Amino acid sequence: MSIIQTIRDRAAIFVFGIIAISLIGFLVQDAFVGRSHGFFNSPKTTIGNVDGIDIQRQEFDDRVKIMEAQYQQQGYRVDEGMRQEIQNQIWNGMISREIITNEAKKLGLAFTSKEFAELLFSEDAPQEFKQQFTDRKTGMYNIEAARNAFRTLQKSKDAEQIRQVNEQLIDPIILGQLQQKFISLFANGMYIPKWLIEKQNAENAQISNISYTGLPYSSIADSTVKVSDAEITDYIQKHTDTYKQEKSRTIAYVTFYAGPTKADSTSLWNKMEGFKKELQEAKDPGVFVTRNRTKSPFFDGYINKTRIQVPEKDSILALKPGEVFGPYYDASNIAVAKMIDSKIMPDSVKARHILIATVDPQTGQPTLADSVAKNRIDSIQKAIAGGASFEQMVVKYSDDEGSKLRLGDLGYFSGGQMVKAFNDFCFEGKTGNKGVVKTEYGYHYIEIEDQKNFEQAYKIAYLAKQIEPSEETEDAASAAATKFASASRTEKAFDETVAKEKMNKRIADNIKEMDYQVTGLGASRALVKWIYEKKPGTVSDPLTVGDQYVVAVITGENKEGLQSVATARVTVEPILRNKKKSVLLTQKFGKYSSLDDAAKNVSQTIQQIDSLKFSDNFKPVLGNESIVIGAAFDKAYQSKPSPVLSGNSGVYVVAINNIGALPNDAANVEEQRKAAVMQMKQSLNYSLMQALKDASKITDGRLKAGY
Repeated sequence: MSIIQTIRDRAAIFVFGIIAISLIGFLVQDAFVGRSHGFFNSPKTTIGNVDGIDIQRQEFDDRVKIMEAQYQQQGYRVDEGMRQEIQNQIWNGMISREIITNEAKKLGLAFTSKEFAELLFSEDAPQEFKQQFTDRKTGMYNIEAARNAFRTLQKSKDAEQIRQVNEQLIDPIILGQLQQKFISLFANGMYIPKWLIEKQNAENAQISNISYTGLPYSSIADSTVKVSDAEITDYIQKHTDTYKQEKSRTIAYVTFYAGPTKADSTSLWNKMEGFKKELQEAKDPGVFVTRNRTKSPFFDGYINKTRIQVPEKDSILALKPGEVFGPYYDASNIAVAKMIDSKIMPDSVKARHILIATVDPQTGQPTLADSVAKNRIDSIQKAIAGGASFEQMVVKYSDDEGSKLRLGDLGYFSGGQMVKAFNDFCFEGKTGNKGVVKTEYGYHYIEIEDQKNFEQAYKIAYLAKQIEPSEETEDAASAAATKFASASRTEKAFDETVAKEKMNKRIADNIKEMDYQVTGLGASRALVKWIYEKKPGTVSDPLTVGDQYVVAVITGENKEGLQSVATARVTVEPILRNKKKSVLLTQKFGKYSSLDDAAKNVSQTIQQIDSLKFSDNFKPVLGNESIVIGAAFDKAYQSKPSPVLSGNSGVYVVAINNIGALPNDAANVEEQRKAAVMQMKQSLNYSLMQALKDASKITDGRLKAGY
């Protein structure tokens, strides 16, 4: 791993120095690095299967760890919810990989090493790769510099780094290119004829003036129209695609709040008043807040005004050096802040460097004697001062493989991204400054190339303490939850206890086995796993979810397949009930030869709509009634009224007064046709992948594997 990337505490884990090493092997060996063609054999333990191909647990775990590390290094907190999202993202990606690879194999599609090289060393190279070799003077991708970097690193060998690059760069690029080839087979066959666009334009230009009358379904009470289980079953059987369901379970639950109370908050506030005085007197504020375990780690540096995002910002920045502000609320914390110093500083700096490393950033083990490293960096500094090429020095001596590929260029970075000594040199120095800096990673020769966006910057010490429940608060909630659970060991007893104690019972349904969120509770993978480990009717012991205790009972389960009558009734019953109401309301209209007769038969008035367009989806008063809009352009209803039409909200009789057309001389049919084809292509990727997934046999064994 690149050392400079390790220095950047918020940067991604991926390193382009590793990429070069791995790609040499790929380009030379003409190897396809894929799901089973990588440099290392996958372990036999599996967590799923796609059309007969196993999903390997070790690979899954490795990819999850890498992505978690990426998020953490970018400053994100990887909590339970994010961890589950990452796992789902990795899982779906591996499923898609197998599907695409299988389909490509069937069709004889491949992405060779020659194509790979042609892609990387061309203007079509992936943008994140091109950025590493962009000429600082011209802003253009320097293909020759990329080739030279590869040649320089061709002899390097590191199996673990190669594996990482295979997984993080090569495999995704190959998969992306295969997917692009596969989708192109379909996309290139898409065609919309000119006559179809012209026909749509003509239809959309039409306007209609209609009169209509109708009766709403609500005019018949729901209680008078019965829908049987047999009718619902018949409807489900005729619409199987709509009423497919995944395996899921339903629970009822009650909660017991165990979070901090007002008394807990007041107690901490009073403590922070005492800390405020101590912080005021502390000679070393950084040591003081660190020793007292602040929730806001002390940053021994300056932060520009625009980058400071804290509550009470204006009051804090108005402090003089040595003054303290607070206590104040900061989300779930109470904090005090002490102003240490302020000065004018740039918001970002552009620099380049050469590193002589003294330790391995991954293991922390020494790699070079300090005195040897110091002599070497001093020699490099003298050589450059004497006219030697910085770029040549980088390629020959730098131990930072990531920036080495960019000839030492670090680009622009914000304050706080680098370790303190490196950061201080770049932000407290001036443009053009050059010098040697020692950090925990070794010796750096640094050149400051640019500084921009100068403004006031502040060094501030924050002491923040989280508002937490007291032991008494925690014990009271735990005791209440335990008492309830003890009295509710069956579903019947659960309901009786809820009624007796007048508690709020909540329902969470459609919980799938790989979910991590439970409606009303938030993220709790442990609760979901319990739901699937136990049988329906089981009552849980108190479970901790967030800041509350939960006691749940499994009230039902839906098996994979078609929905049951009970589940489908909520959506099917209104549809079938309205169909029956439609028959009854149609009979009320009786026979009629004109719209006036139809309105009189049902004692309704006639209403009119002007300038109705074929493309209208909704009209005031009428609502969303596509059947009426469609009838408004049926010329058969100009000479006689329509039959009774069954809509979404009622039944209608329509008569057309006039059909006209709006001028559309400015329409560019060819441009419209191209735009329509482009829109189809843009939606193709998702729809095609979804269709392939639906057609594949996918076995998800993550729950059984303990995820």
